[in-house]
Amino acid sequence: MHALLPAFVSSLFLFYGIHVLMTRGRTRASLAFFGVTVLTGLWQGLWAFLFEAPDVATARMLAKLGWVAILPLPTVLYHFALEMAEHPDDHRWLIASYGLAAVLVVLLLGSDLVIDGVRRFSFGFYPKAGPLEAVHIAQTTALVFRSIWLLYAAQRHAAAEKRRRLQLCLCGVALYSLSAADYAVNYGLAPYPPGVVFIAGSPVIMAFAILKLDLMRPYALAATVAHEVRTPLATIRLQAAEIASAWPDLLHGYRLAIDHGLCEPPRHPALIERLPRLAGAIADEVACAHGVIDMALASITLERLDRRTFAPHSLRTCVDMALARYPFQYGERALVQVQAFSADWHFVGSDTLLMHVLFNLLKNALYAIRIAHQGHIEINARQDGDSCVLTIRDSAMGIPPSVQRRIFDPFFSTKLADNGSGVGLTFCRRVMEAFGGRIQCESVVGEYTLFTLRLPQAPAAKDHYGRPGHCPATRG
Repeated sequence: MHALLPAFVSSLFLFYGIHVLMTRGRTRASLAFFGVTVLTGLWQGLWAFLFEAPDVATARMLAKLGWVAILPLPTVLYHFALEMAEHPDDHRWLIASYGLAAVLVVLLLGSDLVIDGVRRFSFGFYPKAGPLEAVHIAQTTALVFRSIWLLYAAQRHAAAEKRRRLQLCLCGVALYSLSAADYAVNYGLAPYPPGVVFIAGSPVIMAFAILKLDLMRPYALAATVAHEVRTPLATIRLQAAEIASAWPDLLHGYRLAIDHGLCEPPRHPALIERLPRLAGAIADEVACAHGVIDMALASITLERLDRRTFAPHSLRTCVDMALARYPFQYGERALVQVQAFSADWHFVGSDTLLMHVLFNLLKNALYAIRIAHQGHIEINARQDGDSCVLTIRDSAMGIPPSVQRRIFDPFFSTKLADNGSGVGLTFCRRVMEAFGGRIQCESVVGEYTLFTLRLPQAPAAKDHYGRPGHCPATRG
């Protein structure tokens, strides 16, 4: 009878974990949630058997197997909170926590330091705490509080729909954390493990947050909106091209009419000189709008990105294509200098995504130059071990340290509302992480800003030259 509740909770967690994974697809958030549900399902399922164990030896074996699932569980829950809050800065702590959990698992299986046998209660057997269980409890406490804080902080700055999702996840994690009351039974301080009651509702809340409020098909929705926006943009571009084509004849006829006294001279002659440039300006704005749409779609697909599609691409070719396609305004292209580096340097990733990263960095650098009324942009590359390193340096006005610490945070921007939304550098960071690389920023106020992109080098490129970092001198 006592085993029915943990058996039910085990089935509930496994159902929701599989349902989210099949419905939402393999994203970092859904995989972390699946990890939570699988480990919880194993823990509660083994407890159902533990309560009905016929002897001490069987109970000890089931207790240790159950704790193999319990020990990494707080870390996986923390991992889930990191993914939902989109806070990669804690990655090193996440790795350290997984490492501590692995050490405790080894000690659990090889000694009685974590679990020191079992106790018999009215409901059946239950694990008895060993001296090192206190380490796990301390780890659990720290991770739970950190997870709750990350979700709370993230929802404060999120848009309305995302805020609701994060608030639900916060409630689910907080409710799940109450299962820590079970530790009291390990020390003989409670008559029955009450945690199963608290965790029963948490998978429902967290699954609802992932499935219903995360817009089940965000790419399909965005693609539909993008299509509807692209159609009028294409029309505007064609009409601008038609105006540019017809304008010389119209202007010629207008001037002839003025010369023959058929109409009055213009009150604002400068306007006549400005009109021919409007068609080009309209085309540039349309190209910028298309770039924003492409980046938005690429950002949405990052979570569902299949890294098996990554392939070697020439770093120099990507830089050249980005410069050729970027919608520079008048005179801006001359501000960009590309130092010579080999077209034979290849990185592993997506050339399209890297071009969007370069678009963002160019846009930011050119904006800084316009504000500072000075500076230029220098693009360079080198090989460093197993990596290709691409640098984009502008000599405009630099970034203050207080701002530099936050530039990769979602929705953080120092630009005016109509010049930036704070998602560009976040997108760049996510792309580099998807490649298995990283992006760094270095800046001195009043002197320069340097972005460094470190990309994984294609193995063929290393083999071609015999050793990493070696490349014949080239011009470009």
